[in-house]
Amino acid sequence: MDKPALILAAKSGDVQEVKNLLGKKVDVNETNRSGATALITASEKNHFEIVKLLVEAGADTEMETKMGGTALNKAAENGNIEMMQYLLDKGTAIGDLALIVAARSGNVESVEFLIEKGANVDAQQRWGHTALMLAAKNGHHEVVKLLIASGADVKLRDKNGDTAMMIATENEHDDVALLLKRAGAIAEVKPPKEKKPQVVEEDDDDDELEDTPDVDDLVSEDDGPDEVELD
Repeated sequence: MDKPALILAAKSGDVQEVKNLLGKKVDVNETNRSGATALITASEKNHFEIVKLLVEAGADTEMETKMGGTALNKAAENGNIEMMQYLLDKGTAIGDLALIVAARSGNVESVEFLIEKGANVDAQQRWGHTALMLAAKNGHHEVVKLLIASGADVKLRDKNGDTAMMIATENEHDDVALLLKRAGAIAEVKPPKEKKPQVVEEDDDDDELEDTPDVDDLVSEDDGPDEVELD
């Protein structure tokens, strides 16, 4: 299947080609195989001028890839505050994943911005992971500190029964574990797993977005994966 021309132009940052294609009235919300639109692609690649062109041409800011990636989520992950503000001004809902991906990437400014805009600090994605858990997993000390100060619940568990403290300890982030302990988290020993779920990457030639297979198809409901792509 040929890649939509508008998505290719948005991906490469070709402003003039995007203008030309929009002038020909192409479908501004056309998707590729993974469900990405030109807007999501432009946001992921940090092409803000193209993002504005697409939105002004009627691009749906709420559209998602098959894995739930949105233009706002991509901007949050990249730490592009200006782009996030623009999308919010255009009526885009924050949703649950924007803060989670921002925390995962360790972007303090994005996390702070989203919290100020009303993001749910304890939002959990399908496997129960919170912004705090993923910040702890990746050793993002300042993000963990900010989330705790903003009221994040240190005792929440994912679907494996793991807390942020357990995740930080397992990944040997002692400084993060100390922060969590001071916030009331309890040190627990994680029981050994008998079998780790295998998450298989999908070969997708349509785009370079970090869009992975639906974990529901790869692991059982009884045991969530340790490595989960959110977008």
